[in-house]
Amino acid sequence: MRNWLKLVCTLALVGALGAFASGCGGSDGDQGGGGGSAGPPNPATVKGKIVVWDVFYKSFPSYTKAVPKLDEAFKRKYPNVEVEHVAQPFGEYAALQQAAFTGRQGPDVMMMPNAGSLRQFQKGLEELNDRITPEQQEQLTGWETVTPGYQVEGPHYGVPIAQTDFMFYFNKKLFRKAGLPTDFQPKSWEDLRDAGLKLKAAGIQPFTGGNKEGYESQWWWHMAWPTVNTKEQAIALAEGKLPFTDPAVARTFEPELMMQKAGLFEKDRFTTPFFNDGYLRFADGKGAMVLGGSTNTAYWGDFNKALGQENVGMFLPPGSKYVSMQPEWSWSIPKFAKNKDAAWAYIDFMAGKEATRMLFDLTGELPSRKDVPLPADAPPQARQIRDWYRDKPTFIATDVLVPSQVTQTMNTEAKEVLQGRRSLEDMLKAVQATFDKVNR
Repeated sequence: MRNWLKLVCTLALVGALGAFASGCGGSDGDQGGGGGSAGPPNPATVKGKIVVWDVFYKSFPSYTKAVPKLDEAFKRKYPNVEVEHVAQPFGEYAALQQAAFTGRQGPDVMMMPNAGSLRQFQKGLEELNDRITPEQQEQLTGWETVTPGYQVEGPHYGVPIAQTDFMFYFNKKLFRKAGLPTDFQPKSWEDLRDAGLKLKAAGIQPFTGGNKEGYESQWWWHMAWPTVNTKEQAIALAEGKLPFTDPAVARTFEPELMMQKAGLFEKDRFTTPFFNDGYLRFADGKGAMVLGGSTNTAYWGDFNKALGQENVGMFLPPGSKYVSMQPEWSWSIPKFAKNKDAAWAYIDFMAGKEATRMLFDLTGELPSRKDVPLPADAPPQARQIRDWYRDKPTFIATDVLVPSQVTQTMNTEAKEVLQGRRSLEDMLKAVQATFDKVNR
C-alpha cells in the first residue's frame, strides 16, 4: 500500500516546491493536439513509442515485478507500440512533473499518485472525456479523484486504477490471550484505547509500527477525519475554505494523542521507520495492532502469510461517517505528449479487465472495476475490504486531497507535538503556512 511513502522528502524539496502555483502546468488554451475518440485505437494502426512515468515502479517489490508482465500483456495487444517504462522517485516527483510541464516536454503517460497532485497540474493535462467510453464511466470507480470539484461526472483528467486506503489490523491470538473478543469492532476511540490498556496490562504491546518519517501520524490524521468531520469539510480543507487552524482540524489529531498519552505505542516509535521495519513487527507477532494498508505492502497479504489468515482481524476507524477509499493512482496524458493515441491505448488497456485481474493476482491491488470480481480463492480479508468499499459510503482520504508538500510539513511537525516539544496550535499554523505557500 503506497510503499513509495518510505522515500523521505527533504525539507529543501519542500521549500523549492512551495513556490509552485496550484494551477501550474500549462494554460487553459494549451490544447497540445487532437482530442481522440472514445475507446482504444485500432491495434493494427496505432504505433510508435510511448514513455511512461511511474512513481511506484522500483519502489516496492510486488508492483516492480508486475510492471514487466503488464507491459508485456499490453504489447501482445499493441505489437507496434514500444513502451519505455521509467521509474521516478517519489521524493523528487513533483519537481520533475513541474519541470516537464514548464518545459512542455516529458512522458506520454504520467502517473498521478493522488488527487492533490492531479489538481496541482490539471491545466497541463488532457481532458479525456472524448476517449472514455460509457462502459468505462460506469464500471470504473474513483472518477471523483480525477474530476474538478471531486465529482463523479464532469471533465476527467485521468483514469483511476485500483482501490486502496488504510485500516487497522489486529492479531486475534493476542486479543484472545488478553481476554478481548476476536471479532473486535470498536464503537469509539475510547473503546480502542481501553482495549489497548487491557492488552498492555496483559504484557502485550498494544500497537506496533514506526513513525520515524512521520507518515504514521499522517495516516492517523486521515483515519480520524471521517469520525469527527464530513466529506464536505474535507473538500473545503482541500480548496482552502476551511483553514488547518480551525478547531475541526485540531479534533482529528485527538485520537492519536489519546493513544500516545495512554502509552500504547512503542517507546522507539519515533526512531523506527514504518517501511520496512515497523509493520514487520506486527507480522512477527510482536504487537497486537497496527495501522496498515488495504493493498500491496503492510496489508493482509503480508500479515496472512506471517500469522495465518485465521489470526488476522481488521477494523475501520470507530464511528466513521464514511469510509476513506480512493484509487491507488491514476494515469494521465500531458498536453505535450507526442503520441496521444498510443498513450490512450496504454491507459485503456491498464484500466481494462485483463490488467485489473493481473494487478490483483500479482500485487493484491483491489479491482477498481465493478465488473471484475475477486477470485474464488481470495482471502476473507480481501473480500471484507471489497464489501466495505462496495456497501458503505466512501470518499477520498483527506491526506490525498491536499498537496504532498502540506502533508510533509504535517509529518515533521506532528512528531514534535506527540513528543511534547511543540504545541498543536503551532503545528497547525505551520501546516497552514505551507498550504498558503503552495497555493499562492
